[in-house]
Formats: sequence, C-alpha cells, structure tokens
Amino acid sequence: MKHAYPLQSDNTLAFVLPDLRGGGAERVMLTLATELAQFGYAPHIILANAGGALMADAQHARLPITDLKTDRLREVATPLRRWLCENQPTALVPAMWPLTSIAVWAARGTGVPIITTDHATLSNQYAGKGVPHRLVLRASIRATYLRARANVSVSAGSARDLEQLGRLPVGRVKVIHNPVMRPEPDTGHAVWPAQAKHRILAVGSLRWQKGFPTLLRAFRLLLDKGCDGELVILGDGPDRAVLSGMVQSLGLTERVAMPGFTPHTGSYYATADLFALSSRSEGFANVIVEALSHGLPVVATDCPHGPAEILNTPDVGTLVTVGDTAALAAAIGAALRVPHNPDAARKRALDFRPGVAAVRFLPLLPEPKLSKSMRHI
Repeated sequence: MKHAYPLQSDNTLAFVLPDLRGGGAERVMLTLATELAQFGYAPHIILANAGGALMADAQHARLPITDLKTDRLREVATPLRRWLCENQPTALVPAMWPLTSIAVWAARGTGVPIITTDHATLSNQYAGKGVPHRLVLRASIRATYLRARANVSVSAGSARDLEQLGRLPVGRVKVIHNPVMRPEPDTGHAVWPAQAKHRILAVGSLRWQKGFPTLLRAFRLLLDKGCDGELVILGDGPDRAVLSGMVQSLGLTERVAMPGFTPHTGSYYATADLFALSSRSEGFANVIVEALSHGLPVVATDCPHGPAEILNTPDVGTLVTVGDTAALAAAIGAALRVPHNPDAARKRALDFRPGVAAVRFLPLLPEPKLSKSMRHI
C-alpha cells in the first residue's frame, strides 16, 4: 500500500470510497474534499481499489491518493485500520454503505473520528436484495452508525429513511445537500442525433433505478403527437443492452443517442432545451442541479428522495408521478411550449454550490490545527 502523494499536514482529512468510477457520489466527494481544503484541512483520498473515470479529475486537483488495492470491500478493514493507525488523520469520511460501516469498524480504538455519508435512499436501493440482505443492512447500520461522530445524508427524505432503517434516533442523521459544481459549457463536444427543434437531455447510470424505459416511452408519445424532438441519455451501466433494444423496438434510432459516460457534460447542458429525470429512486439527484445551473427547464419524477427538495417551486421545474409515461410526456411537451425563466433556475442552483455544503459540514469536523503563521493572521 503506497501513497500517490505524501500526507500533507496534521490536518489530514481522509475520504474513503470504493473507487472513482463516474458516479454522482464520487464526484461529490471530490468536490467536498477540494472545498474543505479552503478551511485549513488537507484532504486525502483513500480508495479500496484505485481506478475509474474520475481518477484524472482527482489527480488534476492534486488530491493525494492512497490505493488499498483490495478486490472486495470486505477486505478493506485491515489495510484501512493500518493506514489510520499510521497516519492519524483529523477525521475519516467514508462514503456509501457498506463502506461506511466497514470504516467505523476499522477505526475502532484508533481515536479517529468518523463522519459517515450516504448518497442514496438505502431501503429503495437494496429493495430487491431479499430479506437476509435487508437484515444485514439494518443490523450493520444500527451497530456502527451510533459509534460514528456524525452521520450525514444528502436529502431530508433519505436521512429519515436511514434513521428508520437502522432504528437510529430521530434527528441523528444530518442533512447536507450535495455540493454541485456547474459543468462548464466549453468542456467536451455535444453530438445530437438529429437536427430537431427541441433537444432533451437525461444523465444517469443505465440501471433500473433511473427509470429510462419510462422516458423512452414518453419520448415516443411526444413524437407521435408531433413534437420535433431528439433525446440524448448520457451514462453507462448494466441496462445498456435492454435500453438499446427499446430504442430499436420503439423506432427511435434516428432520434435517440446513448453515447455513454462522459465526465464533461457541460456542452450537452449548454445545447439542450430541457432536462428530464425519470428515476424510480434517488438520494438527491445532482443532475437536476447541474441542469438548473445552466438555466434549463426540468421535468422530473417525484421519486424518493431529492427531486421535490430541489424543485421546490413551480418556476424551477415540474414533478410527475413515478412510472407515469403519459404524465411525463405531457409535462415535457408543456415545458417545451411555455416560456421559461432561466434566471430562477440558476438562482436555485446557487443554493447547492460547493461552499454551502462545506460550511454545513464544518461543525461536524474537529477544528483544524493552525500553523504558527496562521495564528498571527
């Protein structure tokens, strides 16, 4: 186990993740780590297995990285405990169960405070795993989360879900909305499938939770009603083959593109006319905030949890029932027809800028030790 960079100071604030694949939680943790550096902490990224599309982003930000070189999360505890004992960081911030519970267990007796962070609604995320898995999930949360210095979730709904799931005291889980940076419009190159009048964008992993079959059917309805539109879905995942088959069976091959994952989404947001989210479940939905930051109208399913907390007024977006194809199509069509206030959308996005999340995170952390030069400022 070697550090990509040496530890920087006594104020090391360690963040532990499975890897740096191109997911919302991974990007959020990199953003939070970078932002907290402005408050006197020295962020350090610990990965169960170094790899993923966001490795370049972490290295570009000059974030120190330690690779535990484990093949499975259950192997993380021993090397992580060794690292904690050797380096004694100010605090450890693990992301996403089961790594949260593993980190608490690994840190026992080291004196290192733990702040767990969860980025999904766990009862929904693992609903299909069966009763034994749910019992393990519930028991591990109950046994470990109360030993942490603090527990954080990214929306009020997911926080209450976590408390109920782990039978934690009401109010135990703190709500800190994700820090979301505006994707720069000059990054990447947007390729749309047709020269249509209306460009609709969706972003997310190609998996069951994102509800993309509903979006594809809704888009088919829009076209059948005369809408001159095209749709791009950015992301990758296990359902790519199924969704590609749906695109063909619905006759959408000339109107729908799924170019895969890209860390540079700004050019797509900048050239889209509307953002659509069709999820069955979310922890927060960073992509809604990204769309708002570009002034886009948003149509989203009112899924648990996150979209309703972001789209809190009608002038920033529209919510529809989960799985309702007709309602989603109607809402998208209406949003494309009526005037939109991009300034209201951009203003709402500012509520989730990185500095806001960092300031809310600070009270949960031990205060950084000031250097001699800083004491005289």
